[in-house]
Amino acid sequence: MKGIEKLTSVRLAEVLSQKNTIPTDAITEALYTQDQFGEPFVDVLVSSDHITEWDLAKVMVEHFQLPFVMASNYDIEMDVKNRIPKQFLFKHMLVPLDVFDDAITVVMPILTPFEVLNKIQNENNCEVFPYVGLISENKKVLSELFDDFKEWMAQEKSNKEQRKQQGPRDAGGDWMNMFDDADAAVRDSLG
Repeated sequence: MKGIEKLTSVRLAEVLSQKNTIPTDAITEALYTQDQFGEPFVDVLVSSDHITEWDLAKVMVEHFQLPFVMASNYDIEMDVKNRIPKQFLFKHMLVPLDVFDDAITVVMPILTPFEVLNKIQNENNCEVFPYVGLISENKKVLSELFDDFKEWMAQEKSNKEQRKQQGPRDAGGDWMNMFDDADAAVRDSLG
């Protein structure tokens, strides 16, 4: 799908900063938490009550011009749920909707970074067409599609708590470089 390379946390952070939707320090903290603890950027923003998942989804739809769908309103065929490994779906909270020849439609939990969508395309030799959805909705649908999703979520919660107790991971560089790169990209796009 054309344009999915723009689906990044840094790009969404820029959009939120430009719109003054969320305080800059909250955006910085969410990017830092994502980088240091592996927690998704949008999850951090929503769980810290800086923005509702509905409002964040609205920003995604408006800015990235992607369609929105409530995954539970879609009749998901059983063969599509086996097209992508379930551990991958769980990790990224993706709900597979349908398969059309070599195209797979998925519902993202607000934002799934380009690298993840690209990995699906490369490993499944297909095109991915993402829809914007809600984090809570995707969790609900995944628990209905897969009997072991709730158990996986409990284990993931335990792992997350352990990672936070261990402290930040070594990122191998200065995480603030993300902002420098994003600033340079904005300057380049403005000409």
